Amino acid sequence: MSTREEADARSAAQPFWLRGPFAPVVDEVTAHDLPVAGELPRDLAGTYVRNGPNPKDGASRHWWFGDGMVHGVHLDNGKARWYRNRYVRTARYGGTNLDAAANGEDTSAARARRLRGGGTSNTHIIEHAGRLLSMVEAALPMQLDRELSTVGIFDFDGALDTPMTAHPKRCPSTGELHFFSYQTVRPYLTYYIADAGGRVISKREIEVDSPSHMHDFALTEHDAVFFDSPARMTRDWGDGMPFAWSETHTARLGVVPRAGGAARWFDIEPGHLSHTANAFERDGTIVLEGTRCARFEASPPCLHRWEIDLGSGQTRERAIDERIVDFPRIDDRRVGRPHRYTYVVELCDFVGGAPTSARLRRYDAATGASAAQDLGPRRIPGECVFVPRGDDPSEDAGYLLSIVYDGERDGSELVVLDAETFGAAPVARVQLPQRVPFGFHGTWVSTP
Repeated sequence: MSTREEADARSAAQPFWLRGPFAPVVDEVTAHDLPVAGELPRDLAGTYVRNGPNPKDGASRHWWFGDGMVHGVHLDNGKARWYRNRYVRTARYGGTNLDAAANGEDTSAARARRLRGGGTSNTHIIEHAGRLLSMVEAALPMQLDRELSTVGIFDFDGALDTPMTAHPKRCPSTGELHFFSYQTVRPYLTYYIADAGGRVISKREIEVDSPSHMHDFALTEHDAVFFDSPARMTRDWGDGMPFAWSETHTARLGVVPRAGGAARWFDIEPGHLSHTANAFERDGTIVLEGTRCARFEASPPCLHRWEIDLGSGQTRERAIDERIVDFPRIDDRRVGRPHRYTYVVELCDFVGGAPTSARLRRYDAATGASAAQDLGPRRIPGECVFVPRGDDPSEDAGYLLSIVYDGERDGSELVVLDAETFGAAPVARVQLPQRVPFGFHGTWVSTP
């Protein structure tokens, strides 16, 4: 066997998250004046930032467990000014052992240290009240500066003393940031609201009988909507995945009034919510759209819709499509309001539990149709982020940004699409100085 064949065999023996487009990169890089094919819109002024797992030692027991690394591309005046990738420097990244047994601590002390250790901080990144926050649902967020260096742990001036979801929602009407915590000890579920200035103005425990894997939630104009999954949390984060599927626990949607009041729970068909696209109220009914799998980590996700009749208590649900999709995004100005367009990553050609190809797809709620954005052979896009074009309120008046892996050259590029002509060729492709591993979620940070 040749040296190349031996290397290929070793790579094939690795789990999918350590090889191919998922494989971690070694170096933190800074590059300026990036090559651009096409023409970058001059009104795109800001930084696209995306988070994802990148184990610093090159090994990880699960895709979710790698150290967080953020990748940023700064655009200004039709130019790609810079690219940076930086590890989120949590206590874990710094080599601090957060295991209770190894440190001679009881479990509660170890839990407190993990909370303030930042976990892996590898899932999402948002900006709120002028702060750039990197998040993972098992710990407090980490604050970064505008050049992606780690500032430190952020706990909302001491108001946040539980883990924070990696999927907070910003209300477009009030500017409030709504988020929650789930954990293996009481309170199992806590609902927080921070005002537009970043001050926590509400903290409420939501009563549930035990914790579940509650990765995401949704927001309407008047309510927060939580998903109580049959994927039950059986122990703390630490040694492997802390969830076990229950055949007896009823899947439920919980509706919690934003202004205060008791939660109402509604039974739904067994299944697991991966990510929400949006939720909104219509004629006394809450409509929730997201990706659902029949069983956590055992079946692929598809785009799904749930409807809760708040008057009768009846629920209805259906698959919007049978295609395997995930990472749904909308125009964030429509959060909590009826939306027309949902953008997803369609995952195709699975081998060894991972997709070998992918495309972007847009679902149109007005027509019921969907359209594909195929970016070419061996190109695999990640989650796309919608950036509005100026003050135009139209849902397709803007751009879609996605980091795309190019298998032909084993590299990556930031692709800019015109949302109004979805399906057409990209308006610009920014070539990045190194491959960006397939990751999780990102955001657009406008230049002040």
